[in-house]
Amino acid sequence: MNRGLLYYLMTPLLLLLCLLQSTAASRFAMFGVKPDLVLLLIIVGALLYGPRSALVWAFIGGVGMDIFSGGPMGASSLALMAAALVASLGHRPLSRFNWTVPVGAALLGTLTYAVTYLGLLAVLDMGGWFARSVPFIDTVRAVVLPAALYNTVLMLLLLPWLNRMPESQEL
Repeated sequence: MNRGLLYYLMTPLLLLLCLLQSTAASRFAMFGVKPDLVLLLIIVGALLYGPRSALVWAFIGGVGMDIFSGGPMGASSLALMAAALVASLGHRPLSRFNWTVPVGAALLGTLTYAVTYLGLLAVLDMGGWFARSVPFIDTVRAVVLPAALYNTVLMLLLLPWLNRMPESQEL
């Protein structure tokens, strides 16, 4: 089973990216949106190694993000796990060497992550401050769609590197 170096470095990389995302990622913000580094690594892991590994990494990355962000514990994990499941659809049936698969995984993964996270925030708030102060549609239009575009462009830049990585032989 050829897993490659990335497979064994995913957990330390995720924790490092959690720290970078909460501190330095704002320096790379464009149009008020910063890159979702942890989400992109989870999507790459899902495309390379499939849903099982991606779900574990999504949980670890989500806990790290929640620790650094101060958000509700577990919300990022659940949202990243949903995004990992969506992105892992391109693991075997579709080829990640076709540029539309990683780009589509980045786009759909980002949308899934953001909508799930916003939904969890609304449910956990249960009609309190969040429900009254953050309009869902306006947040999707002003934040989620630009973030999806930004992550999709970053995935396009990652394609040459992604296509050189060995993938898991498991289904």
